[in-house]
Amino acid sequence: MHLSFDHLVHFSPDPIKAQKELNEYGINVVKGGIHEKWGTFNTLAYFNLSYIEWLGIRDIALAQTVTDNDLIQQLVNEHTPVGHFGRFAFRTDDMDLLIKELESKNVTVKGPVTGSRQTNDGERLQWKMCFIETDHDSLPLPFFIEWGETEEKRKPKLAALSSHQAGQLQLKNIYCAVHNLEESISKWTKLLDIQSAQSYKDSLLDARCQKLYVNGGNLIFCSGTQGVVHDTLKKVGERPFLVELDHALTPQQITVQGASFKFNK
Repeated sequence: MHLSFDHLVHFSPDPIKAQKELNEYGINVVKGGIHEKWGTFNTLAYFNLSYIEWLGIRDIALAQTVTDNDLIQQLVNEHTPVGHFGRFAFRTDDMDLLIKELESKNVTVKGPVTGSRQTNDGERLQWKMCFIETDHDSLPLPFFIEWGETEEKRKPKLAALSSHQAGQLQLKNIYCAVHNLEESISKWTKLLDIQSAQSYKDSLLDARCQKLYVNGGNLIFCSGTQGVVHDTLKKVGERPFLVELDHALTPQQITVQGASFKFNK
């Protein structure tokens, strides 16, 4: 199953405010566009082909009517005045084959759903998405996306957007809070055919952690009874809580709208 990390979605109460705040920290966040049929809009920060999306609600009445897009339903259900990381997407270049592989593992797949948005320069971006039916009380499984253009065509367009004042930033790791480390690692590795490292104790997070290797951005699952992992589980449940970025000019850690970013040199 050939998959790459595509993007992390932050459920944002105000994507424009997040954009302004992160720009001050040297992260180049740009306006994305409007999803007309879902009642949402976004701002985006690119790190080559991987990116972070701040997804906000533009028309709550319309968003509440969406039935074919689990991400929008999750956004509506979890929308708060503070915000938090919600879910991430893996990229595929063959959605039909991916669905067949997932269904062969006896999982229920919803989709594909078509999506599009108009960029600021008038370009119409198009994609297909599918979802695995999952328990939202656990760490939501990734949704899957196939872009309307090849990676070779997308790379030059995204190169300029991937320039950040804070440095030649690269998305390295996404930390996720889970209740049971062993169960979560077993579930994700078997379902998605991805490899994991050995578990270890992270003294800064005061948690046991284990890495899943994903092209474009690794996932690190963490379980703990105190500290930021415990706080995340208590506030929003099993969700991503920290993004680690490499090649920054200055090491620092910041929190914006309930989500943390760690800059490494």
